[in-house]
Amino acid sequence: MDEGKEMKWIYWDIDEEKEINRKDAEKILKKFPDVNGLKEVLDGVQALMDSEIYDKVYEVSEMDPEETSSYIDTVDDLLKLRQVKLASEILKKPPLYIPFLTGVIIASHFIATFGFIRGINYAYSQKKLNRNATVKEHAILERLMVLLDDFNKPISFQPPDEEFYRKLKNIKWEKTAKKLYNKIHRLRGNIGVVRWSSDSSTFDNGEHRLHTFLAACNAVNHNRDKILAEDVVVANKTYLKLLNTDITKLDVL
Repeated sequence: MDEGKEMKWIYWDIDEEKEINRKDAEKILKKFPDVNGLKEVLDGVQALMDSEIYDKVYEVSEMDPEETSSYIDTVDDLLKLRQVKLASEILKKPPLYIPFLTGVIIASHFIATFGFIRGINYAYSQKKLNRNATVKEHAILERLMVLLDDFNKPISFQPPDEEFYRKLKNIKWEKTAKKLYNKIHRLRGNIGVVRWSSDSSTFDNGEHRLHTFLAACNAVNHNRDKILAEDVVVANKTYLKLLNTDITKLDVL
């Protein structure tokens, strides 16, 4: 049995791990005492240790697409969706991808975000998703990009356009924000290791891309060319709210 398989048999004392996470969260708060909303986010991240829907979304990420969908979208089908078309045209990976120098966001961040919306949709519906589900997921994606944690509210908005994506592509990290982001991501990653062992790495990478994408979107919405600590907080709030929202019941079309 290889090392990865052996990790499945590690016994984790959940109460002990929760205490470790609590102490780690306190250290983050002490290091970033002036970031509004940070405690709420850290409390929400720690609550993922007991979240049933979080477990279901992870399980969906391990499933074959044919298990979750009665309609497998082709490239041509997806390109009919305006955000997919824009992302495919603009968010291309540069020949030399160095996030700190070339910009943070590439197509994989968009793809991960869209994919998580589908995973959450299936986790709540527990039935095969069809073409109408893809259209609804696209509508939710647009709302997330502009409204962030207000995505479920009946608010009018202007969907992202080409200019939005060009700004998104040029976004970079502010150093303090990146440090905060890494600490929260590590806290969430530790929860994944405890819950799903080493198999959580792919899921963790997807979460990383989603959070980065949402943080960058919030920066663009506020006419900034750098991701700040407040964008990191909003991105995490948005993800936690998305996880805990039954999007099958949202009227967004």
